[in-house]
Amino acid sequence: MNAKRSQCEACQRPPQRCLCAYIEPTDNYCPIVLLQHPKEHGHPKNTGELLVRSLSNATLLQGEQFTPQSLSPWLQGAALLYPTEPNDNGSTTRQIPYTQPPSCLIVLDATWRKSHKMLQLNPALQRLPRLALTAQYSSLYRIRSARDQHQLSTLEASCYALQQIESNSDKYRPLLEQFAQYMTHLADFDPNR
Repeated sequence: MNAKRSQCEACQRPPQRCLCAYIEPTDNYCPIVLLQHPKEHGHPKNTGELLVRSLSNATLLQGEQFTPQSLSPWLQGAALLYPTEPNDNGSTTRQIPYTQPPSCLIVLDATWRKSHKMLQLNPALQRLPRLALTAQYSSLYRIRSARDQHQLSTLEASCYALQQIESNSDKYRPLLEQFAQYMTHLADFDPNR
């Protein structure tokens, strides 16, 4: 008979991957709705849960395709955190005007390939103005490989986007510092790091 592996009661992770000590309560003015791909849920390297559990104004929805009704409470005045892409006619998708911050920031929590598929499966998201980060940041996310050092985790990209929207460069620093410590903690359990 197999004994059940011990898990943290709060985050449902094994003790070596428990994120509870790294939650940094942070008041965010702009609400975030995190649309998490099903394969990210429970993934040991996923950062979306730490983000949602740290922010005071965040909602997590899991799925790949969402009905318009499930997204409608957040779409009016929202922006999608996603890089701009050329349209078929060669122009780029519009970015939000910063004179009017978005009422909500929609964030896709998935690999790049899966986030692109989520975008294609959800026309309501395609119609949203895009918010792209105006500065380049080096990632602290050292437990997942990326092709470029400027590719960020969901948590990092969301914090930098909130800084940009709220014009507050220091507010999210403690959360980013806790994230860096969590990455160090996880790397200590990886024999390849």
